[in-house]
Amino acid sequence: MSRPVALVTGGSSGIGLGIARRLIERECHVVLSARGRDRLDQLVEELGVTGVAADVSTEEGRAALVAEVRRLGRLDWLVNNAGTGGGTAGLDVDVARARRVLEPNFYAHVGLTQELWPLLCESPQARVIVVSSSLGTYSSSGSITYGASKAALTSWGRALAVAAKPLGIEVTLVNPGPVVTTTFPHDELLAHRWKRRLVIDAERCAEDIMRTVDRGGGELWSHRLFRVPAIVQAIAPGTYDRFFV
Repeated sequence: MSRPVALVTGGSSGIGLGIARRLIERECHVVLSARGRDRLDQLVEELGVTGVAADVSTEEGRAALVAEVRRLGRLDWLVNNAGTGGGTAGLDVDVARARRVLEPNFYAHVGLTQELWPLLCESPQARVIVVSSSLGTYSSSGSITYGASKAALTSWGRALAVAAKPLGIEVTLVNPGPVVTTTFPHDELLAHRWKRRLVIDAERCAEDIMRTVDRGGGELWSHRLFRVPAIVQAIAPGTYDRFFV
């Protein structure tokens, strides 16, 4: 295939779909993955993409995606966007529940990237987008499990960017704040007179991501305000724990 190939996980809605639309505009052949077949079939017909119904948290799901990309013979964009919610307040969490969140939010990203890395290395201008969360950059007692999974992903994404640079592979790590998606509708924030200003839509987030990619990658807080708690915790952890956690 002569056209650039892009794989977008969690691509049937939200941030993933927003990125996929922009990659189509750049004349990429897009492979969309999602767990639900119905919505995926609609997008295949509407956008002319390749759809793969797969659960990236399973080895079987990742194998299906890898097989499809290998069939196409190249990979130029890997957009690791799939994930789940499942935030747990306090210590009300056990290993099984933690594993259910860590599988799609962290292990799936690592596994899929490892499997597809040889194809990315063959691309003349490979790009990887890792969609994490601002909750991966500071602690929150209201979302321990989700925050832990995103902290692992953010740390891994930062290390991946450093390791990939000498190979000519550009990595963009995304730490969104509140973005309206099907998983996170943020109804309570949107109903509040002032807090609603903290919320952005998925299209704006996708635009922010592509602008960062075009500038050479790096790390992005799509809503810049959410860099503040990360900075405060880094330089004054006691103060952060007292007033923010």
